[in-house]
Amino acid sequence: GFSSQDRAALRSILLGLVAALVMMVPSVASVLRINSPGDAALAGALIQDFDGQPIGYFTSQDFLIGLDGFSVSAVGNDLHIDGTWCDDFGTTGNCLDTVSSGAEANDDFDVVFTGAGVTAFGFVLNALDNDWTVETYDTDDNLLNTYVVVSQSPGLTGFDRVGYFGATEALPIQYFTVRSTGNDRALINDFAYVSVPEPNRMMLLGLGLLAIGSSRYGRAGSR
Repeated sequence: GFSSQDRAALRSILLGLVAALVMMVPSVASVLRINSPGDAALAGALIQDFDGQPIGYFTSQDFLIGLDGFSVSAVGNDLHIDGTWCDDFGTTGNCLDTVSSGAEANDDFDVVFTGAGVTAFGFVLNALDNDWTVETYDTDDNLLNTYVVVSQSPGLTGFDRVGYFGATEALPIQYFTVRSTGNDRALINDFAYVSVPEPNRMMLLGLGLLAIGSSRYGRAGSR
């Protein structure tokens, strides 16, 4: 059988695996709207600033593709990566502009995260003229929360119309939808999100360690 050292080593590995899996489970206490890029929920976030994206229109486009990526899909008309108006509203470089190739405002769109979803997301939001309704959904298409992002227009002009919106939920966020009370042209930049680690990676590691332990046990028992 196992020696006392083998049993202690295997026990330590399994306890470490359990602890790692527990750490992956989002805290049930954290259900919160995010109003600043400095929010603790966004610590270590990946950030898409759109500067490396070609200027042009799209119906659906992937960003930071892979297990830690996301896609933006327009509802109705297309959307635009812009390199002009962003500078007029307090940011630099390119940004996501909710205007179609037909010069029509289009701020109805969906954002879908790849992999196991995210624990939090947020983005700079400029020049908002209509209220937005944002709904977050989990990996099973269940509605997690509904937020109303209020128009920045009343009494605000130019650089003063720069705001921030984000959310963190008790369960991983697989996607969120944006719908407007009217047709609006708004600008999005510095899109940040914190990916949920793929549980399969850790589970496969655990199974591999268990297989190694079982193999050693079998060899020891056959002596």
